[in-house]
Amino acid sequence: MSSGDDFSQQPTSLLSDVEDDRADEPRQGGLGLGLLILRLALGVTMGAHGLQHLFGLFGGPGIGGFARVLETFGYHKQTTLLSWITGITELGGGVLVVVGLFTPLAAAGLLGVMANAVYAKFHGGFFEGQGQGFEFELLLGATALSLLFTGSGPISLERNTPWRRRPLPLGLVSLLLAVAAAVVVIVLTR
Repeated sequence: MSSGDDFSQQPTSLLSDVEDDRADEPRQGGLGLGLLILRLALGVTMGAHGLQHLFGLFGGPGIGGFARVLETFGYHKQTTLLSWITGITELGGGVLVVVGLFTPLAAAGLLGVMANAVYAKFHGGFFEGQGQGFEFELLLGATALSLLFTGSGPISLERNTPWRRRPLPLGLVSLLLAVAAAVVVIVLTR
């Protein structure tokens, strides 16, 4: 380095470009589209699961059938209530993730559901085989976890919200909520 080097152009923080994304939008044009695709995949999949569990659509079991499925995975207390909570979380969280509204909280709900699914299926091995593996649930949970910290991206209804511009603080709070919800469900219903 010479004494004439100009450091005034260097960012003051490693996260400065992340925190102020207006300056980066031209450089990261594909980021918004990528997050939209991720949100659509997660939201539509989870919303469809919610419709299966709540209303029996798409060949799903409905509330009563889903309660019986939960019993086979070791949930023995309040399975009907848990079926309703799970279905509503899947459907509501899926819709919110698709439109990009309250994304960190919606993703936290979906992450909590997937954490319980992975926990319930963990003994069956990693790979899906006759409904026993947890690879699919782990992928959906990882997708929700990613959205928890990235936010919805610029192609969303929450484009001008404070948590979209700085998703990390709400992401951390949402992660704590997801973990707490998953633990409460496991403790109270197994």
